[in-house]
Amino acid sequence: MATFDKTGKGGTTGHPANGRTPYLVENTIDMSVSGFQPAANDIVQALDIPAESIVMNAGIEVLTASPSGVTLDMGDGDTVDIYVDGLDSTSAGYSAVHQDVLSTGKIYASADTIDIKVLGAQDTTGKVRAWAVVCDISGIDETDNN
Repeated sequence: MATFDKTGKGGTTGHPANGRTPYLVENTIDMSVSGFQPAANDIVQALDIPAESIVMNAGIEVLTASPSGVTLDMGDGDTVDIYVDGLDSTSAGYSAVHQDVLSTGKIYASADTIDIKVLGAQDTTGKVRAWAVVCDISGIDETDNN
């Protein structure tokens, strides 16, 4: 039985200079702005995610409490609560994130948005910071070197 090394240039020591680096995207959303104030079941597009990216994790930080009865989900067009499910936004703090996303991340082949869905009641006072840790997974060297 033969073993063929097709791993390419470099080696197993250190990281290549052209390696990808995860980065943070964030957006502060003030639900108290006149004319905005989303009602129950409204969706707020919070973060743009470029094509060929992996979202390693995402969440919500409540900066200003929402009115009684408001909860928030965070997800995308496929799964509305893949990142955060039923966050009680009536007190400040960070959301708990889903463990399945922590272990695998989610790959976005095409551009998309990460959304916040308002549940329970209209949000007239809340202010949140949506965040995500993203990494570009587009090819660095997509030529056939083998």
